[in-house]
Amino acid sequence: MIIVDPSSGTSPDRIESFSLESDHSIIVTSLEHHVWQELEQEIVCSLKRLQCPRLLDSTVLLLHKLITNIVRTMHRHAFQQAIEDDLNIDIVSKDNVFDELLQNELNTHGDRNIEQFCRKNHFQVTLTFPEKTDTLIRIEYPESCDSSAYLDSKLAKAIGFTLLKQTDTITPAYYCATVVRDIAQHHPHLEQAGHSELLLPDDESDKVLAVFCKLNYGIIVFSSAGDILSISPAILNNLKLEISPTSAHTLTGIIPGHFYNDVLWGLALQSQGGLFENYRIRIRLPHDDSLSILFNISGYRHHDMTIHTLWQIVSLDHKATHTLAEGSILNEARVHNITRNYVPQLVEQKAREIVRLGGNALLNEECRLAVLFCDIAGFTSYVENNEKEESVIHTLNMILGRITKAVRQHAGIIDKFMGDCVMALFREPHKAILAALEIHKHSYDFNNLRMRAGKDLLLLRIGIHWGKVVIGNIGSSDRLDWTTIGDVVNTAARLEKNCCPGAILISETLYEITAHMDHPEIRFSKPFYLKLKGKRNKQAVRYVQTTSQTLLHDIFTTHHAKG
Repeated sequence: MIIVDPSSGTSPDRIESFSLESDHSIIVTSLEHHVWQELEQEIVCSLKRLQCPRLLDSTVLLLHKLITNIVRTMHRHAFQQAIEDDLNIDIVSKDNVFDELLQNELNTHGDRNIEQFCRKNHFQVTLTFPEKTDTLIRIEYPESCDSSAYLDSKLAKAIGFTLLKQTDTITPAYYCATVVRDIAQHHPHLEQAGHSELLLPDDESDKVLAVFCKLNYGIIVFSSAGDILSISPAILNNLKLEISPTSAHTLTGIIPGHFYNDVLWGLALQSQGGLFENYRIRIRLPHDDSLSILFNISGYRHHDMTIHTLWQIVSLDHKATHTLAEGSILNEARVHNITRNYVPQLVEQKAREIVRLGGNALLNEECRLAVLFCDIAGFTSYVENNEKEESVIHTLNMILGRITKAVRQHAGIIDKFMGDCVMALFREPHKAILAALEIHKHSYDFNNLRMRAGKDLLLLRIGIHWGKVVIGNIGSSDRLDWTTIGDVVNTAARLEKNCCPGAILISETLYEITAHMDHPEIRFSKPFYLKLKGKRNKQAVRYVQTTSQTLLHDIFTTHHAKG
């Protein structure tokens, strides 16, 4: 999303209609605004120009850290200035009291109030993408944020980027930094891309040994009865055991029993050749039961029936380690395949993005979305009347499956299912309308078959609204939903409830933002006003349909009324 200063006279509802290609700039005033997707699109173009498209993920991570640091510092200074302006006193930003005030503000309101102060006072970070052979991005920021404008040195060096600063910018009190590609200085051998060599056996053995030592791997050889026959001192050292043969017997006693059952007498005997990989066990330190180490183990069964195992520490802090399951990673993958369909698309998609950017938690986010609600008119009565005649679950899943297909086909995301109701989200507003029309096309085909079979029609109602929403964590620590909330969501739900069965009702706001759509077959009704529950003022709305669906709508609604 391009964030436009309100003083420019540009309507906020028109922001999404601008193309990044017109000025190649993104203005950032908040970390809760969804700028990362647009930023990534520009990075893709820049990396292609720099002839290194494979660096996308690492470059996104590098810039995410840089921009996040700058914006957080900008917010810190803005919050300090806001307090000083309100209270007419000088505040020391490094004071613990100031930190507590800032954290309370962020916990209570997110960065919304600080972001508004930044816009009002023209504090912003401007990202541009010059068409230069060596430049990835140009970043202009307030001079008070200069100490935060730096790259992750290790990552930048690894992928060959440098940050160059200049202070003589056109905008007063602003500095500028450019991220440039400097292969010769940071990574000379990258210039020889495409040149590879095959390792000879001796060289390969030397490199394997070097990797083994560097990664602190260890070896344990077990007898078929589960006794430790030999062990690497490194494993004993990691467990803070004395480096001596007697410590091996201590280790035998603290290895969890399921390891022997699953690996020594399970995987190593059952699998072909006795090979097994990626089995995890947690061992508690014998001298401090509150601490444990999670190991990843692979190995094989030797022809003499001994079991040779390779041990690797999973490098996580102790607080996080206990949340990782033990056992076979293959089994964990099977569990994931079962449960993934129960995890909302929005959560899984965002979690992958967060991990890619180096984070470990879903944060609140503010953005503009089209919110679509769809349900089956009279479904409760249908269940009561048809429970013995046909499989209600099968029918419902067939309808929901077609809705889901249409949503995904038009780049939407299913936020949740609520019985026979579906809530879907769209970044691009016109695609919400296209998805709704596709849903009704499926509905007409489905109901045409039911009408021929003499069964009750199951007409869909769809309501869509567009505007600013907040996506955030709702619930308690042990049961969270990361979902969309706000007036836009409530309005979309009310539109759906007030929609005629078999029709699509959209807000005038959505119509205005999508009026430029070049789809001559789509017809919009004249606007009219509805009094929606919970809303003070009447809402301007329109019906939308295609020319081909008009006649079918009349036939079905007439048949439904007679029934």
